[in-house]
Amino acid sequence: MNWSFLKTEVEAGDFLIDCRSQTAYEEETLDGAFYFPFIKKAFGSDPESQKKLYGPMLALTQEIQKSKKTRVLVFDEGMGMFSTRMVFLLRGMGIKESYVLSKKWPFEGTKKPGTLKMEYTPSDKTKPIEGVVDKAFMEKNLTKLQIFDARTMDEYEGRLPRLTAPEEGTLCGRLPGAFLWDWRNLYDAEANLIDRSLFKKRLNGFPFMPERPTVIYDYNGARSCLLALMLQEAGYIDISTYQGSWFEWRKSSLPKQAVSMFGQKAAPVAAPRVGGVDRKKV
Repeated sequence: MNWSFLKTEVEAGDFLIDCRSQTAYEEETLDGAFYFPFIKKAFGSDPESQKKLYGPMLALTQEIQKSKKTRVLVFDEGMGMFSTRMVFLLRGMGIKESYVLSKKWPFEGTKKPGTLKMEYTPSDKTKPIEGVVDKAFMEKNLTKLQIFDARTMDEYEGRLPRLTAPEEGTLCGRLPGAFLWDWRNLYDAEANLIDRSLFKKRLNGFPFMPERPTVIYDYNGARSCLLALMLQEAGYIDISTYQGSWFEWRKSSLPKQAVSMFGQKAAPVAAPRVGGVDRKKV
């Protein structure tokens, strides 16, 4: 797995962040690892929602700087959506030496019950996080953007509003012009990230250009961050994730495609715009 945002070993002096469940963390984690509950939450992109994300991110970066540690290592069950989300946001806050641990839990190391759980309050004001855009940006630039949808085919085609715990009466659909790249297909059969060369081969199947602004969204802003990190290493110059994602967009009056109401009989939808060389896998 030749990705530079991955690291294979924990080093002495790493600032450790555990992005598994709170229950798993409290039961056992690597000695000295922190837990930050906000990373699993869905955030809109209106000013108040931005404060709710920016406040914890600012406090976390200050915690890292106060520790004097030069490298941040983030882990979950195994290179999943929450560890990659944390790394993407930390890099957007200027903590460039942030990496995902490329191992699957449980792994070697001294383990103890987790006690360093930290909750932070919203910020009084907010600043843009590099690589994160809001609904206003999406509305203004919708027709100029290359858009990836990192959800599943069922979500993309308007059959499910979200991957887990879908609620009856919830709006399904997608952003106009978005191309599907199912987040699960960034992994191989053994749940390891696919090789960079295979990723680039599949990427060539999309009608996208590396120099054009590209935005990725999913349901709550978590799954898209892995694809964002991979695209950056594949040579894409202007990569962003849409913070509100479908969680926010579905509640707006902005245009949508493949629209249906979960739990009700859906009307036929147009064929999905799916890219990739091997379309059965992407």
